[in-house]
Amino acid sequence: MIIIADAHVSRSAQNDGPFFEMLQALAENDQDLIFLGDIFDLWIALPRYEQDNHRRFTAWCREQKKQRHIGFIEGNHEYFLADEMAAAFTWCSQAPWWRDNEDTVYVHGDQINRQDKNYLGFRKLVKNRYTKFMVRRLPFGPALTNYLKHGLKKTNAEFRRHLPREQIKRFADARFAEGVDTIFVGHFHRQYRYRGPDYKSLYVLPAWFSTRKVTVYHRNPRRVQFVDWQQLSTPNR
Repeated sequence: MIIIADAHVSRSAQNDGPFFEMLQALAENDQDLIFLGDIFDLWIALPRYEQDNHRRFTAWCREQKKQRHIGFIEGNHEYFLADEMAAAFTWCSQAPWWRDNEDTVYVHGDQINRQDKNYLGFRKLVKNRYTKFMVRRLPFGPALTNYLKHGLKKTNAEFRRHLPREQIKRFADARFAEGVDTIFVGHFHRQYRYRGPDYKSLYVLPAWFSTRKVTVYHRNPRRVQFVDWQQLSTPNR
């Protein structure tokens, strides 16, 4: 399995070319894929707001899910994706985390730090059905887009400077107590591992945006690697 986190693809960052080059290469790789959120710098999954790169990505996922599993966890830079674009993926979730049938949890991570009250309040304000209703119908798209970008950058600037290890530990220990043995987390843009009891582990994944690295997860025996996407071969799942 290959996991991709925090690509923050945008034309302004000039990283859309390398990202779609990676997808083209991954089309030759038969492993399942999970996108762990913040794949685009901003993605409002409504007809008036989607851009060519969003449509190109969902078209790729629709085609690829015919031959492999494609999962997507909404990050804090994606809006209404699970409601509007679920058909493009094998599964797509806006829940705080996704647990598979092999006791592995995938989580974007923006809700782990419960001390980040400013961000959690901002998230509650903009990620709900009422905001979606207004966004779909009212003619203030550009203003809203600028508001979201500004809010995402400003709400948790202080908290993003430090990895909240204690909050991560609490989250991991709660999941481990529920029977989970492996957790993958994005959002924090740095690589980190928390070791729990009985060989259980939480991995915070490197951001593709800054490292061009993806995570390769082998289940049996469990092995986790962080590699440049250009180093990927075509092994079986």
